Amino acid sequence: MHAIEFLRDPAKVPVKPVYAVFGDDPFLRRESLETIGRVGLQGEADAPAVARFAGEQAGLADVLDEVRTLPFFSSRRVAIVESADPFVTAHRKELEAYVEHPSASGVLVLSVKTWPANTRLAKLVDKTGLAIDCKGPNERELVPWLTQLALSRTGAPLDDDAARLLLELVGPETGLLVAEIEKLAVFVGTRARIRRDDVAKMVGAGRIETIWKVLDAATTGRGDVALEHLDHLIAAGEYPVGLLAAMSVSLLKVHHAGRLRRARMKLEDACREAGIPFVAVEKTQRQHAHLGPKRVDQLPELLLQADLDLKGSTKLEPRAVLERLLVRLSGPRQD
Repeated sequence: MHAIEFLRDPAKVPVKPVYAVFGDDPFLRRESLETIGRVGLQGEADAPAVARFAGEQAGLADVLDEVRTLPFFSSRRVAIVESADPFVTAHRKELEAYVEHPSASGVLVLSVKTWPANTRLAKLVDKTGLAIDCKGPNERELVPWLTQLALSRTGAPLDDDAARLLLELVGPETGLLVAEIEKLAVFVGTRARIRRDDVAKMVGAGRIETIWKVLDAATTGRGDVALEHLDHLIAAGEYPVGLLAAMSVSLLKVHHAGRLRRARMKLEDACREAGIPFVAVEKTQRQHAHLGPKRVDQLPELLLQADLDLKGSTKLEPRAVLERLLVRLSGPRQD
């Protein structure tokens, strides 16, 4: 099931004991994980009933103990294994055995980059659980999704022509699109309808371009320029969560292209496979040269940590979380 379909009305999907969440869209992955948590707990606000594990460090016994332990103050326990690819690789046989006989009182969620449908584990999840594909939606799907999401998330109807203009200005970056819709809903206020003129007035292509300038500066060693652009964005009312979502889409493509290059693929072919347009090939080469192979490999880990920090795993202000990420990207390469 695609994430768009799942998020449209998650209450219609029966709660499953096991979920696999995969794909390259950070916003859809984050929304799917949070929605699974809410659905699994049937709307109960019991944060201790949701446990998160880092895939590279998680122990199989700890994760399975979590989902098998009877809940005390909630209907279920939910265990989410983030960046679970190494966890799945290390414990595939044991996970296959668990998925065949899952706990009746727990929900196990595996958040992975890739999920090959031909593996035995994937086939077992299809039988007893649910695999949610968080691949970025195509543009034909985005307009109806945006209109539905605007109404359900903000209560403000979004006209079709307004959604199309928003897509033209922002591009198919789901996290940034949602951030813009939330700001537009605040702007229209009691009038509670987002029209094309509202989008034209409030969503400037220049602000979107500034986000790309932040990333370009940070990933080519110009940290001071990146922080200056970030100041302008936050002063203009941009939300850190939306900024991170937009940055993550681009940085994960840089990561993907870097991994392909290490597998001896030519730069142009690697960029095309990673979804990077031809006009950005030279910029990607500069980014790889500055970051170095080690830091390119670490990009998903850095983004995950920033995402967790924005959700409250640190006492840093959201702005400081983004600043720390940009400083880590802009520093000199070590390999």
